[in-house]
Parts: sequence; C-alpha cells; structure tokens
Amino acid sequence: MVEYPKPDDPLSRFVIGIFRVNGALMRNGDRITKAIGQSSARWHVLGQASFQPQTVASIARNVGHARQSVQRVADLLVREGLATYADNPKDKRAKLLFVTPEGEAAITQINARNAAWAADILPKLDADKLAEMSMHLEQVAAIFEKDEQEKE
Repeated sequence: MVEYPKPDDPLSRFVIGIFRVNGALMRNGDRITKAIGQSSARWHVLGQASFQPQTVASIARNVGHARQSVQRVADLLVREGLATYADNPKDKRAKLLFVTPEGEAAITQINARNAAWAADILPKLDADKLAEMSMHLEQVAAIFEKDEQEKE
C-alpha cells in the first residue's frame, strides 16, 4: 500500500481522501466493466441516460466530468449502437441521449457485476458509518457547489 502524505489541515486531508476514494472507485469500475468491453466513463454516461434520457451537458454536470469528455463517450456509445440521440422538445440545439436495448443489456450486465462487487466489499465496511459519511458528503457537496456558484 502506498503511503500518502497527511496534511495538517482537515480540508486538505478530506480532499486527498476523496481523491483516493475516487481513484479506487474508477479503477474498480474499470475492472468491473472491462469484461464486457466497457469502462467507468462509459458506465457513467450509459447509467445516467438509462436513468432518464438527458443532454450531454446534463450528464456531464451529474457525473462531474467536462462536457467535451462526456460528448466523446456519448458519440462512441452511439456509434456502437448502445445509445442514440433524439430531438429534445425543450431545446432544439441540445439532443437527448437515449439508451438502446443493446445499451440496456450492457447496463444490466454492469449492474450485476457491480452488485457482486458490492456484496463482496460491503461486509468489510461499517454500514452505519458509511450511511453517516454519505450524509456528510452530501452536505459538503452542497456547500462546495454553493461556493462555486457564488464565485462564478
């Protein structure tokens, strides 16, 4: 295991911890999706579109990625037949991304593989602490997002 620096201030320690968790989640996501020819990035985009058809910009905001990178992934998914674009009744310039039946099949496989991983990893975690951390993360995210909006 790599030894990471531990800054003195709590915000820096928090940020480093989040970066580590995010990196580990992305690597595990890539491992989970690799067997079916996908990646974490594709999972993010397909998952968002399967939840509800939406614009690339909306997906990018929801997953915290740059719109351009989500656009590249969405275009690849469309070329491969896993998703399709359709007119957006609310905005003629911004198409909606829909998941095709092939894309739904991929998401179903990914979700099954993710459920198996979760069943393996959850017993190693304290569920009550995890729920509490989730609540705190939502609060921190809201504060960071408000600060971001105020500074734009």
